[in-house]
Amino acid sequence: MQLFALQNESTEEQVRLREQTELKKTSNGLGFFILIYFLIMQGLNILIARSVNESGIVTVDNQVILTFYLHIICAVASSLSAVLIYRIFSRSKISAAFPKSHVPIKTLAPLVMLGMGVSMIANYFVVIFDSNISVFRLKNSAVMFTSTRSTPEILLYVISVAVVPALAEELAFRGVLMGVLRKYGDAFAIMASSIMFAAMHGNTTQIIFAFTVGLIFAFVDCKANSIVPSIIIHFINNFYSVLTDVMLVNCMVDYNTAALLRLGMMIMFSLLGLLSFLYLSRTDKSFFRVSNADPNRCSDTDVLSFKKKLECFFLSLGVLLSLVLFTTEMIIFLLPDDIRSMIPW
Repeated sequence: MQLFALQNESTEEQVRLREQTELKKTSNGLGFFILIYFLIMQGLNILIARSVNESGIVTVDNQVILTFYLHIICAVASSLSAVLIYRIFSRSKISAAFPKSHVPIKTLAPLVMLGMGVSMIANYFVVIFDSNISVFRLKNSAVMFTSTRSTPEILLYVISVAVVPALAEELAFRGVLMGVLRKYGDAFAIMASSIMFAAMHGNTTQIIFAFTVGLIFAFVDCKANSIVPSIIIHFINNFYSVLTDVMLVNCMVDYNTAALLRLGMMIMFSLLGLLSFLYLSRTDKSFFRVSNADPNRCSDTDVLSFKKKLECFFLSLGVLLSLVLFTTEMIIFLLPDDIRSMIPW
């Protein structure tokens, strides 16, 4: 009997070590995937911007349009290139990370409203944080406001800020990153992908917001078994910001009216989010429970603990390098202009 117990313990330990080794290898690959995604985006941004400026084709009239084209090209190219590179080196089918389940409207609608409610609340707290950070002589450089006036500029603004990020970022973070990690448990996949999504944004204002919405984006996608909900929420949230900016710049409304519109939208989506939360809770009492176990296993328990999975992920070389780069960028963004100007790069 004692020998049988020892054999069972030995087998469990072997399974634990095997899963730990596999998770570290997977995490390392995903860390380099995010790093490549970020470096390609930044590299293309610098390369194309310099080429365009040196060509002499930039004028006062076309500067805004060219800037939007640059953002669109960099976002699309970096996302697709990183996915392709990861597919080649990991030798895995990316399609396996994208469930093909249909999301019925009765599930999709409340999930989207829940996501928008959380996004609106996160927006409110970020505004409070950002308005008080100057006390420490710190600032952020994440400004979405633009001087778009013509119809082509407005259309490109919507595509650049609302459409492309909703597709490119969701493909990278909720599609590949979270999709690959889900076999180690939804709870772990949600947390790991949200932290990396937040860190990649590179400044405290967007990091706080991106982490919060990253959690709800990942959660609704896991519950829907599809990245469609997060794409829709991401688009609506960004489009809402673009719309108020355009209305202000084109003098459709004054600043006070725009502030009232934002407040009204925040209240409306928050209430819809609350109603969706109540509806989903009433429909399925276990809806808001997230498992740490592999969803393909019969047991609700898993070999590695949630904490151990996070350790394996964030201590892998690829993830560590990505976090060091993102942290450096965040610190630089926080510095006042006079100090930032002394940094050679």
